[in-house]
Amino acid sequence: MEKNKVILLLSGGIDSTTLLAKLKEENKEVLAISYFYDQKHAIELEFAKENAEKYSVIEHKTIQLDSQLFSSSALVNSNKQLSTYKDGEKPKGQENAYVPYRNLVFLSMALSLAESYRINDIYVAFNNDDCVNFWDCTSAFLSQLNTISEQSKTEVHAPLINLTKKEVVQLAKKLDVDLNKTISCYQPSNDRECGRCLSCVVKKEAL
Repeated sequence: MEKNKVILLLSGGIDSTTLLAKLKEENKEVLAISYFYDQKHAIELEFAKENAEKYSVIEHKTIQLDSQLFSSSALVNSNKQLSTYKDGEKPKGQENAYVPYRNLVFLSMALSLAESYRINDIYVAFNNDDCVNFWDCTSAFLSQLNTISEQSKTEVHAPLINLTKKEVVQLAKKLDVDLNKTISCYQPSNDRECGRCLSCVVKKEAL
């Protein structure tokens, strides 16, 4: 196995960009994976590409998925409106930006790639705030997935999972991540964040 090579799920957001910077500081050779599935925030892929180049990943793959897999999600379905919130207001349960089994799909593909490339370690940038509204970002989800992946001696790591968004931002600043070169909005207009979706509200509080 390639001991110093790792796979990272890279979006254009604060969390995965911060994790990318952290892995590079640890002298990891990073193979980055991004996904296109007709998401309303597909501009994130441009930010992911820019940061992949900035941090000199060894390879950056963008995998295209059939958006019909995720048609129940307001993050994908153009006929559904994403929930919006006032400052300080957040939902307590599952949010309609939830994409059904997205992280299982993403990580299953990453596991396939890891076995093909003989890479032991996969990294994903779940944080503690994600766990509140998205069940497939929780420690329990990760534990179950790793029970399966241990058969191929591959492990999925989420080193930010116990950090709040505010703490991730603090880490980003410590690592000198350019937060202006990230985007976290679920429904941006060009590269401008809406300021009202759940991701924007959480980001505002963190900043």
